[in-house]
Amino acid sequence: MYRKIYVLLFLQLAICWVVQAQVFPVENSSVNYRLVGFSFPREQGVTDYSVEIAIGNCTNDQVFWKNIVQTLHTATNRVVAEVPFFGREYTWRTSYYANGKRFFSKLHHFSSIITGEVDSAVTRLTILKGAEKYKDAHVFADGSSALYNMSGKPVWYLPLKGKLDPKRNKVMDLKLTPQGTITFLLGQNIYEVNYSGDILWEGPDNGKTTRDSNAHYHHEFTRLHNGHYMVLGNDFVKMPHPVNTDNGNAKKTDSIAAFGTVVEYDEKGSVVWAWRSVDFFRNVPAQYLVSDLFNPHAPQGTDDVHENAFYFDEAEKVVYVSFKNISSIVKVKYPEGDVVGANGKLAGFFGTNTARLFCGQHSCKTTAEGKLLLFNNNSCNKGVPQILCFQQPADKRDTLQMLWQYVCGFDDVIAHKKEETKSAGGDQVPSAELLASHDVFSKGGNVIPLADNSVFGSICGPYGKMFILSPDKKILWSAMLETWNPMEMKWDDVIGYKANIVTDPKDTERLIFNGMPK
Repeated sequence: MYRKIYVLLFLQLAICWVVQAQVFPVENSSVNYRLVGFSFPREQGVTDYSVEIAIGNCTNDQVFWKNIVQTLHTATNRVVAEVPFFGREYTWRTSYYANGKRFFSKLHHFSSIITGEVDSAVTRLTILKGAEKYKDAHVFADGSSALYNMSGKPVWYLPLKGKLDPKRNKVMDLKLTPQGTITFLLGQNIYEVNYSGDILWEGPDNGKTTRDSNAHYHHEFTRLHNGHYMVLGNDFVKMPHPVNTDNGNAKKTDSIAAFGTVVEYDEKGSVVWAWRSVDFFRNVPAQYLVSDLFNPHAPQGTDDVHENAFYFDEAEKVVYVSFKNISSIVKVKYPEGDVVGANGKLAGFFGTNTARLFCGQHSCKTTAEGKLLLFNNNSCNKGVPQILCFQQPADKRDTLQMLWQYVCGFDDVIAHKKEETKSAGGDQVPSAELLASHDVFSKGGNVIPLADNSVFGSICGPYGKMFILSPDKKILWSAMLETWNPMEMKWDDVIGYKANIVTDPKDTERLIFNGMPK
């Protein structure tokens, strides 16, 4: 008899635990977001739930009713809501009708923690042109380690947790994965986290592909659709390097040159594929390189080809690898690892046109139609950055064909700075010439193709500007990231690295609910 009682008690406790586990946010939890996923138990036959949200830690119904700021309706047992403020406590509950009677859940409580990255008195995303078409999108900004809605309001930030310290190391390439998680580079490592900032995966620092003591991750990190991870690494190789002697003759000596790798890891952190660029570059004659890296008679050369971006076209099984210092994009067949073509200066190695169509590029992507998109820093021409779109060659001996280009404009930045200066009673405004100078624009930025043939772009150094460009080259939305300078009593630009966009609300919802009870 006692055994039956124990079994019944266990089952009752288990049922209670399951019901409680379905409630999210967890009772009295502190969260790093305002865009909140509410989850609660299903009720059989119910298809209309109300979710009421109040500001404050309400302890009874009377106080709760007075402080309700949002009421949402949902046909399922989960819904996403953007609560008004960081740094506040919230109380919420659900209700539904069954058999002509209204039922209420108990009151639930959580708080949203504020930090300088999302405090509008410290950091802000200033909207230069409001969104019309992409009102429901969200943007990740590396410069503040935060996620914003299209009105410029922060809704999430990367919290400081254990080894994750975005205040000590620069966050780079912060973005959403196909699995509904978030990946980024931080310091010397790569991480995948969930919406709460808990580490789900981190890159092994074993140097297996660099022949060194660590992996030297840099620039770009992506989770693939098959669940694997792909990242850029450095490969430091001893190379012959000429040095001028006192008599003017070149003396060959050894130096350490930095080459790039592309590495694929599985979920266990094992290397499943790697491409070492040095194995390719050893066979490239010096005349096809911007530098004289491999020419023992040259007076000087570069010691870094500066691999700075990659894009894996998983459907076509081609990895595009960008090398800034030699202004070239190399196409690598996957998984064979063979270089099947190159664009830019290296195109001459394959017998194609080597006309300089881009220089100092920082991002490469392909569209759904197979066109090549580049964010071009345009450093060789001392001009402003560009977004370039090319028709790809039919084979490795054919030539890139320019389809269109967009010269990144800054009239909106100038207008904003003029207004800020005027409001502060000053008259010093950056000139168009300064904004367009080579010294100002030399690093950062990226481009992402969108589903309707628009593109998302960011110009992260130094203005932290991001924008959406329509197929007919009209700005659909633009913004810039700024931080308050208390010493000079003015807003300074935030120099970031990249920005990334989430256009589908279903992807945002998957991120929020990833790992929660179904």
